Amino acid sequence: KGAQVGWTEIINNALGYFVDHDPSPVLTVQPTVEMAEAWSKDRLAPMVRDTPALRGKIADPRSRDSGNTILHKRFPGGHLTMVGANAPAGLASRPIRVVICDEVDRYPASAGTEGDPIGLARERTVTYRSRRKIILTCSPTVKGKSRIGKAYLESDQRKPWVACHACGERQILEWARVRWNSDLKAEQRAASAYYECAHCNARWNDVQRWDACDDAEWRAAKPFAGIAGFWISHLYSPWKKL
Repeated sequence: KGAQVGWTEIINNALGYFVDHDPSPVLTVQPTVEMAEAWSKDRLAPMVRDTPALRGKIADPRSRDSGNTILHKRFPGGHLTMVGANAPAGLASRPIRVVICDEVDRYPASAGTEGDPIGLARERTVTYRSRRKIILTCSPTVKGKSRIGKAYLESDQRKPWVACHACGERQILEWARVRWNSDLKAEQRAASAYYECAHCNARWNDVQRWDACDDAEWRAAKPFAGIAGFWISHLYSPWKKL
């Protein structure tokens, strides 16, 4: 994924679903324990506070006998544990049905002396067999060494195809199709930028590009064999201008 495409909210929505509709043991893994704490305070806590269905099931950790801490939340039928990939103790012990590994390219090569953090997290889902769900996400780093790049290649490799407002033909948004007036001064070029359709060369402004993305169609490049993979660049972000 590219930056600023709303992935954190997708994680939040998934967690909300498993708390409210399909209670399960859930584990989220951040690169470090400190990042796990920050995510719990800055992302999870506001969602629970502002969502009545969740607020009624996850007690405030400050309340007496809530059974909840910053890194561990209980709810009827399940629990949520937040750990850092650099802390092997957090990746061991109890069985987990749902594992969400965020920013995996920032994980250490080994959790202490225990081995690959993702491998350790996967092991915790074994008892759930076909009912388990493992989610990996990250902005890719070095090609050939990226954990998320390798995982994507093992998937069915889905990409979002969007339709041109002028000709209706669908395409994948690519940076190579972004144009600007190179005759302008550097500080003025950004204002002249637009996206050019790969089929009819029609110009898309930001609003037209955002509207097209609202109707994106996910198409897989390979047959599905148990792993769904999703690719999306910052050109699809509703918060990014060209």
